[in-house]
Amino acid sequence: MLPDEILSEILSPALKVPDDLFSHTSDVSPFATYAPSTSAYLLVCKDWLRVATPLLYSVVVLRSKAQANALEKVFRKNPGFGRFVRKLRVEGGYGSAMHTILQATPNVTHLFLSLAIWSSDTTTGLCKGLPLIQPKHVITVDPSDKPLKNRSLDQLTKVLFSCIRTEWKNMETFGFPYGNDVKLFNPREVQAEALARVLTQSSTLHTVTTAKTLDCVPQFIHTLCDSSTLKTIQFTQPLRSFHAERVNSNPKLKSLVHYADTEKASINNCTAAPDFAREILPSLNPSFVPLKSASNATRDLIWRNVLFFAMYVEELRDRAFPRRPTDSHPSRLPILQVSKYFHQLGLPYLYDSLNLTYISIPQIAKKLRECPGLGSNIRVVFTSMHVPDHTMHTILSHARNLQLLRSRYLGESACVMSVDNFSNLADTAGSSLRELHLILRDVPLSSNLFTKFTALRTLELRYSVSISRRATLLALTPTTTTTVMESLHTLRFYGMRSFVVQSFIPMRLDALHTVAMPDYMEDTSMFFRFLEAHGSHLLHIVLPNNLDQGIDARALDFCPNLQVLEFHRSIQHSQISLDTPHPSLNKIIARELIADDKNDFALDNEMLPALREIHLIRFQWPATEREINKSQNVVIAESLLQLGIKVMDSSKRHWIPRVKSSRARKG
Repeated sequence: MLPDEILSEILSPALKVPDDLFSHTSDVSPFATYAPSTSAYLLVCKDWLRVATPLLYSVVVLRSKAQANALEKVFRKNPGFGRFVRKLRVEGGYGSAMHTILQATPNVTHLFLSLAIWSSDTTTGLCKGLPLIQPKHVITVDPSDKPLKNRSLDQLTKVLFSCIRTEWKNMETFGFPYGNDVKLFNPREVQAEALARVLTQSSTLHTVTTAKTLDCVPQFIHTLCDSSTLKTIQFTQPLRSFHAERVNSNPKLKSLVHYADTEKASINNCTAAPDFAREILPSLNPSFVPLKSASNATRDLIWRNVLFFAMYVEELRDRAFPRRPTDSHPSRLPILQVSKYFHQLGLPYLYDSLNLTYISIPQIAKKLRECPGLGSNIRVVFTSMHVPDHTMHTILSHARNLQLLRSRYLGESACVMSVDNFSNLADTAGSSLRELHLILRDVPLSSNLFTKFTALRTLELRYSVSISRRATLLALTPTTTTTVMESLHTLRFYGMRSFVVQSFIPMRLDALHTVAMPDYMEDTSMFFRFLEAHGSHLLHIVLPNNLDQGIDARALDFCPNLQVLEFHRSIQHSQISLDTPHPSLNKIIARELIADDKNDFALDNEMLPALREIHLIRFQWPATEREINKSQNVVIAESLLQLGIKVMDSSKRHWIPRVKSSRARKG
């Protein structure tokens, strides 16, 4: 058995709420996340329950009326729990329950209040309870887009002002809720001025922090200078030079204003200096040569591995990695200038990943003509603009070990490949190329060229806007059904027309498991013909956008092994209504879910017994109680969760039902 003190140290990181999260003042609450409650730690055993209870209640965050009602019941049954509370964050009004909560928490030192009170909210409990506590630190926020005006907010404002004037005798710091949104002749300007005048009447206040970034000096800042006890007005970052001069011209204001970011930076510099300012001692043996006694093969192997990481070769193969030098990844050229030996070993890594830009294209082509052997080191090529045909031909002719070719942009400025260069690519790198993402020009293209890409795994294909239907049909329709691109497992069409999809129907693509159809197909029969030919081994399909209502389910009939069904658009349950069960479909991807007239998403679980997840790629779970109550997708998610189906938002977080009041549960 561990002593309680040690057990408390073990559980604290899991149950503790960091100070910066508690005091976070952005418009979206940092607690608007959907994760299992930390209260689960209390259910492990009685020892954990005893030790973790004070930790759990030391910081209380209330984000809904149901949570407030639940906490009220806890404090009524266990009054001692309220004395554990040191920090209380209240993000709404939450009715009469707040009176009991504040009455039971006399030891609160940090109070966070949201002034975004809507007319449907009730602040009677807050108004009665705020005078009962004595916080040292008070933070207020007003994240609403426009000034709110209702009876509940007026009552809360009056009580807050009264507490600041006379009731809160220990209040030392106050987080001011307004910033640059305060303008002359604006309701927020009146609110800010009124709050600033009240703060000047506090007899204990010595620090005011601004919750929002200020790039000017609003009038309420000058009003705060009238306080006789105020010592600091803390801005989050320094002002612009013009406004900083206005601050410096006022001696009183200059003595009060401090900048949090500047102070943090100076503290960090002071703490970091001893570690990084150490003197580098001279070598005891200036003639020492690393690995001098090792064999040439061993020495080359070790230094190649060192240079591989020093020149971040693997990172540059990623499309998202910055192409230009940065502070964290500076230019690699100085490494090659260390010595002839480093130049010899590091030069191949310089050509591993090529980024074809307006400046680099002629230089790369010239170097490859002078040193053809460098072409064998090219593994990845990114094209970010139009590349002249003759220059692209030079580069592709030497890249015989190329593994990935990609247009970084798919817009009008993207690189469009000619048929000659595509043929050259097939002859040079057909046996090594694994990923191909490109735009083809409107010229005849023989389908026999695809047979040369024996190692190709991913193909993303787009044609230029001016593509000719007749020319493409004549060029792409294969004459045989022999295996083509036998390693291809992912095929994506972008901006294509139906006849381009048609050209892949007769091909044998035995390894294919993922297909993304274009957004729009003028002839949807081509889509179903494609599925009839290849659907038996597909695992993931992205459907075109213009399939008729209720016709989407036909796609499943051709794909008995399908696991993921993806839509370009929002869907209704009719799009996935089936007549016969599909045994393997376990995930659906769409923009959003559209409920029926009864505000329901009537999914037949017997027809989709394996379905476990619906991913909404254009949807974020609402962050406030008001938004949650209005969200149709929340209602749908909770009904589907009862069927064992999780609904995920764009960040892949599934909905976790919140605490509900008894009235809501009955409804």
